[in-house]
Amino acid sequence: MEIQELMAAPISLSLETVIDGTKFYSSDSLKEKFVEAFVKSSKGNKIADQIESLVKKQLVMPCYKSKNLLSFIKSKLTAGPEKYILGFYHVKDKKVIVLIENSVSIIGTAANNELVSTTMHECMHLIAGRDFSKFSSTFFKYLHSYYTEFVDYYFKVNYPDKKKISELMKYIANLEKRGPDYANKELGNYYRLISQLFGNDTTLAEQDFTQRLTEMVVALKLMIVHMPSLLKSINRFQMLFSALNYAYYNAFRSKNQYTTPMQELISLSEVACVFAEMSPHDPVVTKLFKIVA
Repeated sequence: MEIQELMAAPISLSLETVIDGTKFYSSDSLKEKFVEAFVKSSKGNKIADQIESLVKKQLVMPCYKSKNLLSFIKSKLTAGPEKYILGFYHVKDKKVIVLIENSVSIIGTAANNELVSTTMHECMHLIAGRDFSKFSSTFFKYLHSYYTEFVDYYFKVNYPDKKKISELMKYIANLEKRGPDYANKELGNYYRLISQLFGNDTTLAEQDFTQRLTEMVVALKLMIVHMPSLLKSINRFQMLFSALNYAYYNAFRSKNQYTTPMQELISLSEVACVFAEMSPHDPVVTKLFKIVA
């Protein structure tokens, strides 16, 4: 049974930050307990010092949306779908908010490893957002391996050309830097790029290659515009989901049990997010944290 650790109760909180009009509250006690969770966690103990530094710099913020104990209890009893959001990276402010409110039970206990996994995941976006050059150079080998496996499996390109994979990664990096709205406008160019890079290398019939490429672009459109529509159509895109997950297993020898893959097609750092959850003790994860800690 997973050990539960007592987190700081939502008492004596003060305003920590305001994100898109929403107020988030924290306290010194909560921050101390949050860092302590990393020290005690089998997943996070190797980066506890880096997390402490990020908390002090206010780049990682453990917070409640509730201002006090009464409002916390009320929110636990009436929470809607947003209760499943355990943390997020805010692109504009380049900070990670860890929603303690959604991580703890009504009696104030939370699983350390769950908090750690959420934080490590979102911190990969943070690192890429704050120093994309160092992020991509540090994680390049891993990224190249992942996208090679994806192209091999989904588009049936045996031993994809390394330069072409790098060109694909460069394009995805530009999409990530400029955000989902830009990626949405670029879907036509994305289609043409994939066709130019791999259309002559695939072992698929031309019609099958075109169909898979079209399915990929349609799935991306749904993800960017209305994620629930994509999830409702999950059976239609099963080959694409399978390919994205297959790439994790073949590249890193570990199954992706943490996300529904798709964001990888417009975000290089999403690959690092999942990798950090799968292999939190890999030296490259610590190296990535040191970029911003």
